[in-house]
Amino acid sequence: MPEDLKKQMQEVFANIRADRDRYLNWIKDEINVLIALINQYNKIYVLGGLGTRLIRAMPNPYNQFLESYSGPEKDQVPAEELLQKDDEIELLLEYAISIAMATANTNNAIPSAEAIHTTYNQLSKIKYNMGMWEMSAEIPADGNESDHWLRTQVITDSISVRGSGYHVHVVEVFKELFAPFNDYLKQFYGFNAEELLSVIIKLDSLVYSKVGNPFGATQSHKRLTEWMAAQGEDKVFEVMLKTGKHFIQQFTEANPDLYNPDSPGQVLLRSLDDIESYPILFWVIPQPGTEEKIFEKLSAPFGSNGMFFLPEKFKAFILNDTVIRLQPLIKENDRYYHFSLNLAFRNIFRIADNLLKESGETYYENNFAGNTNKDSKDNYVERKVKSLFEKLLPNARFYHSLDYQVPDENGRPKDTELDILGVSNEALYIIEVKAGLLNDKHKRGALKGLKLRLEQTVAAGSYQCHRAMKYIESQEKPEFTYVANATRNTLVIDKNKLKSCYKITVTFEHLAGIAANLKHLVSSGILSEEYKWSWIVSLFDLMVFSDLMPDETAFKEYLDNRMSIYDRNDVSFSDELDILGYQMEGLFPLKPEKVDEHLQVINFKDDIDRYYENGNLGMPGSGKPVFKKR
Repeated sequence: MPEDLKKQMQEVFANIRADRDRYLNWIKDEINVLIALINQYNKIYVLGGLGTRLIRAMPNPYNQFLESYSGPEKDQVPAEELLQKDDEIELLLEYAISIAMATANTNNAIPSAEAIHTTYNQLSKIKYNMGMWEMSAEIPADGNESDHWLRTQVITDSISVRGSGYHVHVVEVFKELFAPFNDYLKQFYGFNAEELLSVIIKLDSLVYSKVGNPFGATQSHKRLTEWMAAQGEDKVFEVMLKTGKHFIQQFTEANPDLYNPDSPGQVLLRSLDDIESYPILFWVIPQPGTEEKIFEKLSAPFGSNGMFFLPEKFKAFILNDTVIRLQPLIKENDRYYHFSLNLAFRNIFRIADNLLKESGETYYENNFAGNTNKDSKDNYVERKVKSLFEKLLPNARFYHSLDYQVPDENGRPKDTELDILGVSNEALYIIEVKAGLLNDKHKRGALKGLKLRLEQTVAAGSYQCHRAMKYIESQEKPEFTYVANATRNTLVIDKNKLKSCYKITVTFEHLAGIAANLKHLVSSGILSEEYKWSWIVSLFDLMVFSDLMPDETAFKEYLDNRMSIYDRNDVSFSDELDILGYQMEGLFPLKPEKVDEHLQVINFKDDIDRYYENGNLGMPGSGKPVFKKR
């Protein structure tokens, strides 16, 4: 952060700290104002009004086409048809849903557009001030400035809405991770993980299909073709002959959220400005059978989220426990509502994990959570990481679940393990994999538990890589054993051919903001200075590297420059992919550090984002970002 801005922020925080209790009480009063704003109307309309803001803010093929269109009628495109960027609305809508679901929906009044806008502004005001209050916290009595930074970083990341990874990668990992449990889930719940995923992906389309623009029309037509295929054209034609009902009327009667009472032979699409249509726009209807079971499991009624108002001291704070992460749909009067697009998909791992846990704690611990089962999460993630490195570095050979011996405190040989070891003509890659996640308490800044979890993931992985490195350095002929094809094999490292060696820790949790500033983990006592030289990367970011990195030379260049950032005070970033984007622009190596200069590596991943987002939207011409030469 530039010094002048840093000084201004310090002054703001000093003013807040001068009477922090008063500031908190003011925030609580504003939260009560917000609760009253939401509860004075029928909440379906309030949430619908906020939901339409999210629809406007989300990219889709139609508004992306308009963004790139430069034809003669560009100035005639209505403003409401264009993408309305809003970095806050996704979080604000989820915050409003959590509040709305805490109590019953007892009022019938329909809010005006102005009232919905007032609610939005109140949500935004509370989010901003709660962030300022958290960041202005004093250094813990038994901690230091780095403890304060760590807590603030995690809370700030938690308040922001960011998924684990890009859509295509999340789908890939989800399918692979839960595939071994599909038969079990089907037997227990009547649906499996694959069917759960399909329904969750479909939810957004069910809402979009009612929006009155060309994209909405394509989604409603998609629903029509799917319905026709399910019914069978012969049956539809037979009904037409018997009743005289056109196939569109048959379709809308079977899909009443698209029914047009004034013109039954036409599909009715809605304007996002039509407040009275919100109960129809966000109404999602499951198909009989499996979909009904999934909708029921994913839904909860108004009044079921009382936990969000607890404890009373922190009533309705943004990071409180809430049912919406496991039950993102609202059910009222036998209808299901889907207000927050992406909410279910972003929580899909948590939802499926909870389904396994609810089915039986013993089964969950012995089959999914532990590492004794070959299909467990830990073992899957390790295999996935190995396959990604094999794709990333096809000329290297990777071994996993290796054993080797190091001396214990008494000098006696002690067996120990290494998750993955990669060997190429260019380098040695020492890799540890950690599948642990931060829980909700950690994300609220529970410092003791947060530090312990980071010790179990980032610190443990870095230490284990360091231990393997020291073993290799200390032995004339380092030996590792591993099992392949039911046979134990021995791998001997030829140190005469060793050009370079890299330590890498891969986490299932996205920890880019923390991994960017390992010096704080060292200062807080989580990580040893001696073994901090490890690249900390999430599984989902690693998937991007395996997609985009052209060769081993470029990868080694990345790691060499990435590691150098750990010892610099003039560079800041919060996303690993921004550093990758920086390399793609041909900007490595970094210039020598200067006291009066500061480099903020932000927005360099925009081309990467665009590539994956356009691919997900099915946009043509989305070529891979290329590495530019300096």
